[in-house]
Amino acid sequence: MAQLAIYLDEDTAKLLTKAARKDRVSRSAWVRGAIRQQLENRLPSSFFAVIGSWEDQRDPEEILVSIRQGLDHQDRDEME
Repeated sequence: MAQLAIYLDEDTAKLLTKAARKDRVSRSAWVRGAIRQQLENRLPSSFFAVIGSWEDQRDPEEILVSIRQGLDHQDRDEME
């Protein structure tokens, strides 16, 4: 297993100790879990490639309203 040394200020060290105790794991295990969670929950770089490529003049709220209305109509059609 690889090892990594990090330096924490006192406040951060206390918060880490408190969190590890709460979760009943060692500080190393807590940090390892936090790192893994951050790395696994990252958005893929392809997500950022599409930023700005949306060709629609409506603001996000207007788009959401039209989507909701479309879903409402679809729900009604399925019920008939």
